[in-house]
Amino acid sequence: MYLFHSAKNLGARWTGLLGIISLLAPANLSAAELLSPSQAAVNAAISCQLISYNRSFSGGAHTNGAWFGGASIALAVASYAGNTSADARLLAQIRHTLTPGNEPTLNGGYPAQHERHVTTMFVIAKNTPRIWDQLTVAEKARIDLIEKAALVADAFTTSDNNPFIKANGTEYALDGDDNLNRDWNPNYREGMIGGVVNGVAYFGSAGAAQTFLSNYSHSAFVAELSANNLPNIYETFNWKTANSTSKAPSGSQIETGVRSYKYYGSTLADYMKIYEALLNDTYGKTVNAGLNNGAGISGAGKIVSGADTLPNKGATGMLKEFESSDANGARSSFVYAFDGYRPHMSNQIALIVSGLWTKGSAVATKAASRMNVGNTDLWYKAEKGYIGYAKGKAQATVDYPSYSGSRGFAYNRSLWDDVLKPFHGLGSGNPNPDPDPEPEPTPLYPAGTRVTTDAVASVRATASGTGSVVGSMALGSFGTVLAGPTTADSVEWWQVYFDNGLTGWVDVEQIAAAPASEFLTTVNGEWQNRTISAQTGTFTISFNMRPAAANIDALTGVSTSAASAFGNVAAVVRFATTGNVDARNGGAYAAANVFPYQAGVTYRVQMTVNVATRTYSATVAAPGGSPVTIANSYAFRSEQASATSLANLAVFAQTGSHTTSGIVIQGAGTPTPPSAPTGLRIVENQ
Repeated sequence: MYLFHSAKNLGARWTGLLGIISLLAPANLSAAELLSPSQAAVNAAISCQLISYNRSFSGGAHTNGAWFGGASIALAVASYAGNTSADARLLAQIRHTLTPGNEPTLNGGYPAQHERHVTTMFVIAKNTPRIWDQLTVAEKARIDLIEKAALVADAFTTSDNNPFIKANGTEYALDGDDNLNRDWNPNYREGMIGGVVNGVAYFGSAGAAQTFLSNYSHSAFVAELSANNLPNIYETFNWKTANSTSKAPSGSQIETGVRSYKYYGSTLADYMKIYEALLNDTYGKTVNAGLNNGAGISGAGKIVSGADTLPNKGATGMLKEFESSDANGARSSFVYAFDGYRPHMSNQIALIVSGLWTKGSAVATKAASRMNVGNTDLWYKAEKGYIGYAKGKAQATVDYPSYSGSRGFAYNRSLWDDVLKPFHGLGSGNPNPDPDPEPEPTPLYPAGTRVTTDAVASVRATASGTGSVVGSMALGSFGTVLAGPTTADSVEWWQVYFDNGLTGWVDVEQIAAAPASEFLTTVNGEWQNRTISAQTGTFTISFNMRPAAANIDALTGVSTSAASAFGNVAAVVRFATTGNVDARNGGAYAAANVFPYQAGVTYRVQMTVNVATRTYSATVAAPGGSPVTIANSYAFRSEQASATSLANLAVFAQTGSHTTSGIVIQGAGTPTPPSAPTGLRIVENQ
C-alpha cells in the first residue's frame, strides 16, 4: 500500500488527516513501503534550489547545498511513495546532476556527506519505475558511472587495505586532500562509510558491488569517465596523473584498496554490520541538556530552555555531536549533530528501498530505538534553541525561526516524522509533545516565500472572510508572502504582497508555492544568473528586491553574459551595508538620493538602460510609495565601459541575503515581457 499526501497545500488541516491515516495504516509496513513526506515538506523541497557540485564552491564541501541539502531525498521518497507532485522537480534535479560540471566530485573525503543527497536520490529513483523509466539509456549509464565512482572513492578511503591507513599515517582522498580520517566524527563517517552502504544498495546486493570492486581497473575507469564527459569526477580520479607530486593515491593503490574491501574486518556481505557501526557512533550518546551536565562552557554548548522537561534524559541514542570533541577540546553543536542526522537517514533509506533492510532484525530494532531517542532529542533542542560550542568558542544559537529555511528543516524533519517513524512502527510526529506548545515555528510559507495564485484570489484587507475585498488577482499571479498564517472563520489566511503592488490577505486554498522555475536560490556566495533577451539599445527592466536583513551587501544587475565576479555586471542596484540603497557609477557606488531600506520589505526597482551610451538610471519605490531616483545617467561599471549587448540578469549577496522577483523587460524590439521566470532568490550565507 502506497500512501501519499494530497498535492494541494492543506496546511495545519493535514495534521488531523495524517492521524486518521496512521490509524488505518498497518502497524508494520513491509520493507518496500514508505510514506511520503508531508505535502508542506514536499512543497518546500520543490521550491528549493537544485543542488550542484564543483570543487570551486567555497568551504571544502564541493557543493552549493551544504546548508539546504536533503530536498532531493525528500523529492525522491515522495515519488517513491506515489506522490506525483514531486516527480517533475525530481527529474529536473536528476538531469541537473547529470549535466557535465554539476556532478559530485567524489574524492571519498569530507564532501561525501553531501554527495549522499544525490547518490541516494539515484538509489531511490532506480527503485521507482515511474521515474526510472522516464530516463534515457544514456542518462542511466551516466548514473551508473557516478554510483560506481562514489563506491570506489568511499571504499578506498575507508578500506582496511588503504595504504595510508595500513601505515597508520595521514590519510588522503583521491585528490590528495588530507582533511579526512575514517574514524573522525559522523559528518565524515556517515558520508564515507555510508557511501559504501549506499553503493551496495545501488547495485542491489553485496555480491554485485563486490564483483565490481574486485574487477576494478583504474585506467579503464578513468578513460570511461573522460569518454562520458563527467569532468568533476574525471578531475578527481585523474588527480595523481595530472599532479604527480601530490599525496593523492596512485591508480594501483586505489585498485589494491578496493578489490578486497573490508571495514574493520567486515566485508560488503556484512553491510548491516557496517551500518550498525555507523549507528553506534552517530547515535551512541546518552541524552543530556549540554556539556557539564547542562551548564555548558561559558554559557555555550547547551540548550537555551526546557532542560527540565528534556525527553528521554539519560537514554542511549543522543546524536554524538551533542557531546563530542574537536582539536580545541569539547564540542556540543546542533549544526554538527544535524550533519550526522541527514546522511544517516539517507543511508538507511537506501537500504530500505533496495530491499536490503530486514525489519525485526536486531540491528533494525536497535536503529529504530536509537533514532527515536536521538531524533526526538534533536528536534526538541531545535524547538527550544541550542547554543553550540565548537572549535573552542560559542556558535550561533540554532532555533527554528533562524535556521528552518537555510537548513531545510521542513523536509529534513519530515523524512523522520512522516517517513521513517511510521516505517519503524513508531507512529508519526513528535511522540513527546510539549505540554505547553509554542506557535508552529515552521509555517508553510515563511516570510519572503514566492507564491502564485492557483485560483482567482480575493485579496482582503484583514484575515477574515468578512474583511473588505481590496482587489482580485487572476489565476497565475505572483507575489511574496509577508506574514501568516492566521486562522479565522475556519480558514487559514496568508498576507501577500503581489507583484502589481496589491497587498492583503488571501485564503490558503487560493495560493500555492511558486514553481521552482520561477526563481533561483544561491548560498555560499554563489552568483546566480538568468538569461534575458539580448538588448543593444535602450530598454527598461524592473523587478522586486527584498532584503532579508538590514545592513547587508547584496546586488541585482544586468551583464553581457553570466556573471561570476563584480566586474562582470554593468548596471547595478545594491542593498549596501550602510543601510541605504545605492547604484554603481563607473568606478564607485553612489546614490542620487538617500533611500534607507528595511528588512523584509519588498521594493520595486526600475532601471532604464542605454547600451549605446553605457549609461543607466534607476528608481526604487517602497510598497505604496512613489519612485525615488537612485541613479541618474550613471555610467556602466568601469570594467564594462565597452559593453555592446546585455543579455543576463545577475544577483549576488556577499553579506546577508535578498530576493529578486517580478522581473519585467521592455525595450525596442523586445517581445511581450515574459510572465515567467519572474524571480531569483538568494539565501543568506551562514
